[in-house]
Amino acid sequence: MKIVSIFAGHDSSITFYDTESQSVHVIEIERLVRKRYFRLHVDNDKETITSILQECADIARKEWGFTEIDLVVITADGSVYPQVLAEVFKPKQMATVPNHHDCHASCTYFLSPYNETLIFSFDGGGNDGFFNIYHAKDGKIQLLEKIKSDFGGGYLLGSSILHEISNNSRHQLALAGKAMGLCAYGSPRKDIVPYFSEFLFDRDYKKLSEKTGLDLLNLEDPWTNPMSNAKFSEQDAYDLAATLQEGFEEAFISVFRDRVKMFPNIDGVCFAGGGSLNVLLNERIKKDFGIVPYVPPNPNDCGLSTGAAFLVSPPTKRPVVTYSGLPLLDREDLDKHVQERGAKKVELSEVATLLKGGKIIGMVSGDSEVGPRALGNRSIVCDPAYDKMKDSLNSKVKFREWYRPFAPFCKKEDAHLYFDSPSFDNMEYMSYAPLVKPVYREKMPAITHIDGSSRLQTVERKDHELFYDLLTEFGKLSDTRVLLNTSFNIRGKPILSTIVDALYVLDNTEMDYVVIEGYLFSKSEKDT
Repeated sequence: MKIVSIFAGHDSSITFYDTESQSVHVIEIERLVRKRYFRLHVDNDKETITSILQECADIARKEWGFTEIDLVVITADGSVYPQVLAEVFKPKQMATVPNHHDCHASCTYFLSPYNETLIFSFDGGGNDGFFNIYHAKDGKIQLLEKIKSDFGGGYLLGSSILHEISNNSRHQLALAGKAMGLCAYGSPRKDIVPYFSEFLFDRDYKKLSEKTGLDLLNLEDPWTNPMSNAKFSEQDAYDLAATLQEGFEEAFISVFRDRVKMFPNIDGVCFAGGGSLNVLLNERIKKDFGIVPYVPPNPNDCGLSTGAAFLVSPPTKRPVVTYSGLPLLDREDLDKHVQERGAKKVELSEVATLLKGGKIIGMVSGDSEVGPRALGNRSIVCDPAYDKMKDSLNSKVKFREWYRPFAPFCKKEDAHLYFDSPSFDNMEYMSYAPLVKPVYREKMPAITHIDGSSRLQTVERKDHELFYDLLTEFGKLSDTRVLLNTSFNIRGKPILSTIVDALYVLDNTEMDYVVIEGYLFSKSEKDT
């Protein structure tokens, strides 16, 4: 059976799921239309939606053989015109999967290595709550509890009061991720941490102001425009970011601790929802409880369409989705670009030599990774040994805030050499922030955050041959077999999907080279 599953809220996505082959392919709509956090069903007329859906249908038919569709599945909290879906995909049947967190839970469970697990799904909310806990076993998922809270919305609102975050953001959904980077520059105010934890359960903005003594802006309606809530800057902001983060961790642990005790024989735990992108929380759970939560590559709302598809037809084996995203949409033009720009086939040993020489290189190959983090197929890489590399990437390539850290990647078998963590399992998707070993912090300054942490991606050859072999070649030239990886995009734009966009970034930033399907591109002559 061929299933098309769609989520049309922010981070809209369409999953194409072949139940016979168990293959999964995902189109994240923001990467197709080049608009970050794109909502398919908001502020779009019927004609626009039809055009986008038709393009998705054409891609699926051409790339993955989705010619006849058996079932179209719609997630209820992000619906789109059913009649348009029927016209475009012409399915034999249509169905609705009603609940937001059920889809999150399904996505993480079926992608996880576990048979029996507890699932913690927490974010800014859906039609079925903000924080749901599930028990899953033998392919069946059961809702255990709904926690009265708003961890995602509360963390976002707490981030909005910080000038360095809200006054430099283009979308409110970007606030929380930035707070994780900023908090390392501050120290939590222990006297008010409990009130920030309480705020995540009741989201009472006025009470937070009263109990903490913080003179917050927009007390009556902080949600109308969160970017107008900025009150605190510099060290005050850094300390409050740290306070917010600690309050978030303590609030989550207050829920997590007792629930895990009730299920001592589970294989592991799974996290889902936007809250599970908090790498500092995930690392603390690992250290404090000796548990390594599984976080999928797509735990945010872009994974809802995949989860909905799995609810309708549960996989009989563990699906592989990491690199199941969009192909290069203009890859037929690769030869033309190669000829026009004089690009040459390049060996990984040559790429490693360039990286060791301090060059910044974009890497583009195959279908894109799914989820919010680049994992090798749409990445920018460089040597983390250069002291000024972090600042150069932030200011001259990515055009983003100075405090944003960058992630390293290394072979899984090498991770213990450079990083301190109780376990390096489930770290292939940048879901944790282990500490860089002190002896290597000065040797790898570009991936070492001010608090010594680093959002690590581990690599195994079976999962990403190119990245693994690149690390091998780089290791022949360097005493650290670690490279920096950041997403191939610039500020305000999603991860790219075309050769044209890759070359644009190359020509208009201080990136040095781009490797596209094994071809090394230099800057155009007019830019040199």
